[in-house]
Amino acid sequence: MHKRNLSLLFFCLVITGLVLVSPKWVKAETVYVFANLNVPDSALTRNEVQNIYLGKKDKWEDNQKINFSALNNGACQETFIKEYVERSTFQFQNYWKKQIFTGKGQPPRGFDSDADIIDYVSRTSGAIGYSCTPPDTGKVKILTIN
Repeated sequence: MHKRNLSLLFFCLVITGLVLVSPKWVKAETVYVFANLNVPDSALTRNEVQNIYLGKKDKWEDNQKINFSALNNGACQETFIKEYVERSTFQFQNYWKKQIFTGKGQPPRGFDSDADIIDYVSRTSGAIGYSCTPPDTGKVKILTIN
């Protein structure tokens, strides 16, 4: 019985080790931030991206309206919000609930898939979005984030 318990313990440790070092846990999602081809900017700072997604920056450098879009859920949404907006998904949603309630702004237009958000940005003047699927650069331009 003692030998069986040691084998079971060893098996559990191996499985735990594999889970902890699997690529899913080690490598974070790669997020691509992109814009409609008519957007004049080709690079943004992290602060500018944060301000866009918090509704504090609403015009591009040519005074064109920014139409910002976001994924509705998933790992890519969580990674983007954490990395670029510096909030949790919960905090981001609550922020926008408060903005709506106080009449201070409207949240980004939401999409359920990378394909849908890429399509929206490609068809919408002044649009910006993100995905974890590399977008077709013939349809949108990938922005450099400094």
